[in-house]
Amino acid sequence: MIVSKIHKTLIVLSLFFLTQCYTEPFFELTVRVLDDNLNPVANSEVKIEITDIQNGNLVSGSIISQSGTSNQDGSVFFSFENKAFVTVRACFSGNSNPSTYVCKESNVYLEENTNKELSLMLEGDNCGYCF
Repeated sequence: MIVSKIHKTLIVLSLFFLTQCYTEPFFELTVRVLDDNLNPVANSEVKIEITDIQNGNLVSGSIISQSGTSNQDGSVFFSFENKAFVTVRACFSGNSNPSTYVCKESNVYLEENTNKELSLMLEGDNCGYCF
């Protein structure tokens, strides 16, 4: 009788400790937007396009699912629920001519429990995705 209670207690305690050790994984990305002199660019728009890792196809409607504006340090922080291969696009419109953009596009693979950092240096090339 006592042995049976001890076994039940040990099983319950073991299950309790095993379930308490699990932590939800996180997938984070910090994007830094820089000009050609490596100075941070504030107020640039950053958009994320997410690609499904399982089949390589774009996730439907994902181009606007994550977006942000860089702060004074030129940084934007994003957090995701799953691992993903993402395309990051940064666009900045100069104050003198709002129809003129400088931009940069890059890709990064998000890893579990790490904050990936990506720096983008803005250029005046093919900014069709900024419009």
